[in-house]
Amino acid sequence: MTSRNKRGVERADDQTLEALLDKQAIQENLMRYCRAVDRMDLDLMKSTYWADGTDDHGRFVGNAHDWCNEAVRARDKLISCNHHISNVYTELDGAFARRESMFMVVTTYKQHGDAMFLGGRYRDFCEKRDGSWKVLHRVCVWDWNREIKADAGWHLMSAPELSNWGQFFPNDPIHQNWQSSPRTNAAASGRLDISGTGSDAP
Repeated sequence: MTSRNKRGVERADDQTLEALLDKQAIQENLMRYCRAVDRMDLDLMKSTYWADGTDDHGRFVGNAHDWCNEAVRARDKLISCNHHISNVYTELDGAFARRESMFMVVTTYKQHGDAMFLGGRYRDFCEKRDGSWKVLHRVCVWDWNREIKADAGWHLMSAPELSNWGQFFPNDPIHQNWQSSPRTNAAASGRLDISGTGSDAP
């Protein structure tokens, strides 16, 4: 609902503002999860679920915090993990919310350098407790999957060996000084296919 002030400008009422703030908090919860799982930051990942929450990730069904422990074990097998989120739709119902969000996750493996593109949706039942929104029940809905054989293509952008390479927590550039931090070596990030002969891409 809205009302108009003395100048005739529409103003949202408290209930509308609260709903908008709740949806923003629910959106940020999802973004924190994606950052956490992509960086393999265990504490941050757990902070997005209630301790009594559950997660159905196909190969894992059980307590949500146990899923977090399971997920971060993949860091020893992966070069990178990147979640891309779109089409987030949230329905509020008091202290509960139903959130459907579409994802595409791209993982690159150390052993052979191949990449997996996995598409699906998170069906999240969220709950607000003491002013905080977290996931109470998550179900992963699988829609599609593709395997891409190794052909890194770094030469196409003339990628230098010494640059700002994505890594897992706590070595990723986002965990460093945002005003000034040293560049990293590609091999240290698990990327062994960098020639180091190029220059920075625009």
